[in-house]
Amino acid sequence: MAISTRLLRAHIKNRDLVSIRRESVDRNGMQGVVLDCSESLVLIQYVYDFRLDGYKILRRCDLSEVRCDPADRFQKELLEVEGVFDQIEFGFRVPIASFESFLQTREDDEIIILAEESEDDPGFWIGSVAGMDADAVEIRHFTSTGVVEEPLPWVVMDRITCCQIDTNYIRCYRRYFDRLRQEDSVRSASGL
Repeated sequence: MAISTRLLRAHIKNRDLVSIRRESVDRNGMQGVVLDCSESLVLIQYVYDFRLDGYKILRRCDLSEVRCDPADRFQKELLEVEGVFDQIEFGFRVPIASFESFLQTREDDEIIILAEESEDDPGFWIGSVAGMDADAVEIRHFTSTGVVEEPLPWVVMDRITCCQIDTNYIRCYRRYFDRLRQEDSVRSASGL
């Protein structure tokens, strides 16, 4: 069952906290606030354990349910009382006509997460965009220990089910790499 644009636009207008199911790619549901949608993608402010955790861009074809039930409405009230809901940037937009249009606009050093959520052949890539062609994106993917993998992997666009930006996970690695760059600058300046 396709999720209608009308339903998504109503959730955007009402600033609803919604529960999202994607039965074909992920058994676990998620909560978020729908910020924008296109024919093929949806942009949400991801909410996890009553905290804002960056943005997710999801394929619309994977959405099996987007609902705002009594639990979601109550939890939105809790987020409002805690001041968390006021932190949402409702005007936040990125190009979401396609994953390609989104990825083309990323800064060279912006860390993103790409995921292919399937039971058969899952994939997870974290890093920055190194290059693109018509069907795939090259990622400066780094391991959980912060080491860039060589050769750089190419991810086929059709495999991507989710892009994430500005998550807590990403921000922690970004601070790590910023510290490394500062240390390298200090060493270079001191001639070490």
